[in-house]
Amino acid sequence: MPQATPFSQFSHATRKGWFVGIGFFLRLALGWVFLSAGWAKFFAETWTATAYLSGATGPFAAWFQSMAGNSFVDVLNIYGQLGIGIALMIGLFVRPAAFFGFILMILYYFAQFEQNTLHGFIDEHVVYSIVFLLFFVGGFGHVWGIDGLIGRQPSLQKKAWSRW
Repeated sequence: MPQATPFSQFSHATRKGWFVGIGFFLRLALGWVFLSAGWAKFFAETWTATAYLSGATGPFAAWFQSMAGNSFVDVLNIYGQLGIGIALMIGLFVRPAAFFGFILMILYYFAQFEQNTLHGFIDEHVVYSIVFLLFFVGGFGHVWGIDGLIGRQPSLQKKAWSRW
């Protein structure tokens, strides 16, 4: 008799149709959050991360403050949010987007550590990080996304990178 794993137990307890649909809408919602944030920053003539980074607190405050005023950091932030948002919305490169979204949320969390932990150690950055981890390990780009279309190509199914 095969041993039950936590994932198999979860799988048997889940309404698969509902789970797939809700996972898809969760991917769209988080994609929209990042796309709209990046879009607003892209079209704001004077947006910069300088004030946010200058006011950094917590264990890595000096490192974040040293990045304040760096235009490269501003560009990375804007295009990172746009890229993550687009990837999640269309379901293409969801795993890399989830990885970088996780990193971005951890950076945001520690940049304003004192403010983010004012009411406990869990805030929206931690919740978003967990969702990004779920997207990373769950292959959510294969659910009604371009990743799924690519993964179903017979010529690519034998390649390990296409399954990832």
